[in-house]
This record gives sequence, C-alpha cells and structure tokens, in this order.
Amino acid sequence: MKNFLAALRPVCLWALCLFCVYPRVVIGQSLRPLTLSETITLAVENSVALQKARIDRSAVEQKIRERRSASLPQINGVVNFDFVPERPTQFWPSELFGGQGGAYIPVQINQPWQTGGIVHVSQVLYDEASLRMLPAAGVSRSLADLLVKRGEEEVVFYTATLFYQILQTEQLLRGVNANLEKLDALRRMAELQLENGYAIPTDVKRIRVAHTNLETQQRNLLTNIELLKQNLQFLCDLPLSEPMELAWGNETPAADSLRWQNIVLDLETSTEFRMLQNQVELHRIQSRSQYGAGFPRLSAYATAGFQAQRQDVNYFDFENEWYGLAAIGFKLDVPIFDGFLHRRKSNLLKLEGQKLELDRNQASRAKELAFNQAYSQYRSVLAMLHNQEENVALARDITDKLFLQYKEGIAPLTDLLNAQTALSEAETHYWTQVFDYKLAVLKLLKAAGKLDVLRG
Repeated sequence: MKNFLAALRPVCLWALCLFCVYPRVVIGQSLRPLTLSETITLAVENSVALQKARIDRSAVEQKIRERRSASLPQINGVVNFDFVPERPTQFWPSELFGGQGGAYIPVQINQPWQTGGIVHVSQVLYDEASLRMLPAAGVSRSLADLLVKRGEEEVVFYTATLFYQILQTEQLLRGVNANLEKLDALRRMAELQLENGYAIPTDVKRIRVAHTNLETQQRNLLTNIELLKQNLQFLCDLPLSEPMELAWGNETPAADSLRWQNIVLDLETSTEFRMLQNQVELHRIQSRSQYGAGFPRLSAYATAGFQAQRQDVNYFDFENEWYGLAAIGFKLDVPIFDGFLHRRKSNLLKLEGQKLELDRNQASRAKELAFNQAYSQYRSVLAMLHNQEENVALARDITDKLFLQYKEGIAPLTDLLNAQTALSEAETHYWTQVFDYKLAVLKLLKAAGKLDVLRG
C-alpha cells in the first residue's frame, strides 16, 4: 500500500498543478473583456460566408489555370481492338484483275481480327481570341479579392452593430439597477416615516409599484443581453456556455466624434465601385476576345501509330508484321461564314457593356448619395446626443434636489417619483442616442469604405 501511494504521489502532484494553473488561464481568458477589434477579428476568421468566398477565390485561380491549360500541348492516345465476323464488301473494277472494262468484282478486304493505336499531339501556335483574353486573369483575381473584401465589410458592420447593441443594453441595465437602489433607499425612508407618522401608506405603495416596474424592465434587459451575447458568440464561434464580457472603450462620444469630423469619400477606393470597374474591364476584354475569334487560327500537330490484322486473335505471332504510321503538319482554321453567329455575339456583348456602364454611373451617384446621407445623419445624431447629455444632467439635478426636499418633508412623494421617472427616461434616451451615434458612425464608415479602421 505504501508503495502504491508513493507511486501515485507524482501523478497527483501533476494533476494538482494542471488543476491550479489551467483553469486560471482558461477562466482568465474567457472573462477578459473583448474589445471591438478582437470581436471583429474572431467574427471574420470564423464566418462561414467568408470561408465560402475564399473557396470561390481559390476556384477562380483554378479556372485561370484551366484556361492556361488550353495553350499547352494536347496529347491524346487511342488503342482499338476489333473483331469483324462479317467483313464489308467492296466493288473493285475488274480491270485490276485482268477482266473486261466496265465490270466490277465484289471483294472482301481486311481480316477479321484488327487492332491499332494512335498518338496525336497538337499545339496551338496562334489564336488571337486567346491572346486577347490573357489580361482577364488579373482582372478575375482582383474581382474575386473584392468579393472577399465586401464580405468582410458586411461581417465587420454586422459584428460592430451587435457589439454596440450589447453595450447599450448593458448600460441601460446599469441605469435600472442604480434606480432600483435609489428606490430601495426611498422605500426604507418612507417606511420609517410611516412608522413615525410622517408618511401615509399610499406613498409606500407607490414606491413598491415603481420598484416592480423597474424589476420587470430589469428582467427584460437581462434576457435581451443574454440573447444578444449568444448571437455574438455564435458569430465569433465561441462556446455558448462560457461567459462573455465586452469592453466599452475609454473614449467618450464627444471625443470620439473628432475622429470622424473630416472624413471624406474616395470613390475610387470603395469596394463596390472597384468591383464595377473590374466588371467593365472584364467585359471589355471579353468583347475584344470575341472580335479576335474571327481571325485565323494556326496549330501544329504530329501523329504516330501502329496497326495489325490477323486471321485469329494471336497478335503476338511475330511471323506477321506490325505496320506503323506517322504524320507531321500544320493546320490553319479560317472562319469564312458562320451564319452571322460571330456578329450576333458581338452585338450582344455591346448591349451588356451598355448596361454595365449604366450600372457604374448609377453606383457612383448612389455611393455619393449614401455618403452624404450618412454624414448628415451622423451630424444630426451627434447634435441630439449633446442635447441628451444636458437633459440627463438637468433631470439628475432636479431629482437630487427633490430627494433632499422629500427627506426634509418639503416636497411630496409624487413629485419625487415623477422626477425619478423622468430621470430614468432621460438616461434611457441618452444611451439609446449613444447607440444611434455609434450606428451612424458605422454607416458613415461603410459609406466611405473605411470600415477597416475598426479592426485596429
């Protein structure tokens, strides 16, 4: 028994070390407040939509390689093995066999067992359509990269919106908790006054009603916070069972607003505009390639093979010969008339090009409109936020004065409860306005194509 305990002691020490060290690391990491940039990084890394977009980007690269394969030498080999039980009959002139002219003799040629093989090598030497299509590879890569970037911007915008919504709801909960503490103190004061005959039972009941209303609001906020955090955890691929805490940030809205006062729109750098530019360029390349399809196409080829015929299946009878064949040459394809198919395709591409030009012009105007509206909304929300700050300060000052007057027996309870309700509503409006401000900043950054600044 002593030997067993002595052998078990090192294992227990290691287990104790792991228990003491590992949970602290894991819990410390899970409870560490996540900043906005960290949350966005997790969401971008674990977004299924972005993973699909990256797979599509890899597929574009494979398609480019597939097109390049057409310009490499093409080698094909064919081997056939046939048995012809009834050989075809041909009619040959009888003069070949010393007969009279004008007559024909039925002849069955070949042998019943036939085999042969051929290897054909071809290489395109000149193809104007393929040459004009070469720049499409770079444009296709750029377009695929922009699709990935647009997906990232969507994930960043949605994640930041959810992040700020959670912080807003938590701040509203802090305000409700603070009001509950004030009502608890007020209820104790009213009950003490009631015991001493300085208050009436109705005052205590009013406080209880207000307290119950705040408790209901508190439960609703707690439920909303839990649901919002679960959505964010799902978005970031974090375990739903682990707690999550978000970092609000040190900057105040007033100081934070200085960062966005002078933001401007650079249309050439916006993702949507660049995507349309690439689509227009890709269409132009396709149009030039379609025009090049009307040029002659030159290619070289080489063919080599073998053949043999037997009366039976014994092809390895070396007394009978195997016969070879070989050919080398050039092939020139010259389009002469295709039923106006080439012209129809060119006209169709021109019409598609006109649509793309209209889309690009409309996208430019829409981008400018979205930016101007986002900037106007941002300035309006910022002005209302300053008003709400002053309103909260005023409501708090009135409530504090009425609380002191009620404590001294000067002000009635109804005025104090009304002031407390007004303060709660002012704080709610303020934090709602803070969230509206954050959302307006997000929309402004999205319209300006500068959402990357949120990723740190």
